[in-house]
Amino acid sequence: MNKLSVTILFFLMIFSKNLSQYHAYPENIFSAKIKGSNLNYPVFNLNDKIFFSFDDLNTKKSSYYYKINHYDFEWKPSKILKSEYIDGYDDNLIETFKNSYNTLIDYTNYQISVPNEDLKLKISGNYSISIHNENGDFLFEKKFSVLNKMISTNIKIKKSTDLEKFDSHQNIDISVSCDNCNKFIGNSSDLKLVIIKNNNLNNFKVIKKPNYSLSNTLIFKDISFEGGNEFLNFDNSKITSTNIKIYKTELNDFYKTYLRTDTDRTNSIYQYNPDINGSFTINNNFNNPEIENDYSLVKFSLKPDRINKKNRVFIIGEFNDYKITDKYELILNNNIYNGEFKFKQGFYNYKYLSVGPDNKVKKYSGNFWETQNIYNALIYQKKLTEKYYKLISISETSSVNIKN
Repeated sequence: MNKLSVTILFFLMIFSKNLSQYHAYPENIFSAKIKGSNLNYPVFNLNDKIFFSFDDLNTKKSSYYYKINHYDFEWKPSKILKSEYIDGYDDNLIETFKNSYNTLIDYTNYQISVPNEDLKLKISGNYSISIHNENGDFLFEKKFSVLNKMISTNIKIKKSTDLEKFDSHQNIDISVSCDNCNKFIGNSSDLKLVIIKNNNLNNFKVIKKPNYSLSNTLIFKDISFEGGNEFLNFDNSKITSTNIKIYKTELNDFYKTYLRTDTDRTNSIYQYNPDINGSFTINNNFNNPEIENDYSLVKFSLKPDRINKKNRVFIIGEFNDYKITDKYELILNNNIYNGEFKFKQGFYNYKYLSVGPDNKVKKYSGNFWETQNIYNALIYQKKLTEKYYKLISISETSSVNIKN
């Protein structure tokens, strides 16, 4: 092996190690989604029914088990016993599953609902349903929250007042209404505000103290977020049809969907493009969409303004929990990044980004104050005598109502 080959190998080993923090999804798991919430963010009351499903594209039948996990306001494991947050027992075999019907790509759809005859949730807070194989190895998880409403929250979105961020950022003001606010922020209680943008739990902000308080109101002001840009999207619900985004489809052993090449929007002007704020929806045209929708191999391409061959380029969205993984990496060829990935029939939002050897992330979408985003404000409380953070309020609003 020559010196150049050794250098390249060393670089790839270091880069892969840095990227490992992003917790790659299994190659065979797709379309994982929690359903049942009335909000964009997956939040439920204690007795609400929570539905979770995912597809396994392995042709070999697998046994999957699920566990319920409780977290604090920063999504770190809570220091409480399992018996303190669930009534019953978990680590249960997923027994509800069906094989795909009349599809070219075979898959098995698995479903979980909570509460069920094995368990129900006892307290509010942040949770996940984690999926494990028959050896107990962790595979992946989906996160959600459970609410025990005690106070009300209001969100206002406005342009940044910072001259350097005036055209690129959005500021959030939060007002919290409470009968006696002192009992939430005094020495006997710890209150935390968490703001989540577009359901991206990899990039939220924690505010530990209000700017000021009145007798019945807590005020949090000028919490700054990059405006970002509208998501790109495609619709392969009609899997053999073309549209404004899809210029060609093919059918051989399975369906192929060709998207028009995307350009770098970093230095572009803002253009309104209706989206669903990073989310995805599965086509509902069939009687049983969970098992009748097929998968197509969707071909993406990105033409960046500038190329840094040391960086790696990925697509992200709610379809992969905004996680940067090898599974959704594009490869540079003739100055265009190309990739092909499996997507179930539906409507999807996505964005491109790149990661360098130093883990610095570059986005190809630009930042604009006009961008329509969804923001959720979650209020957590832990009394001095308690061991976990309760979720006591949540509110949601869109920057479509942004104020100048």
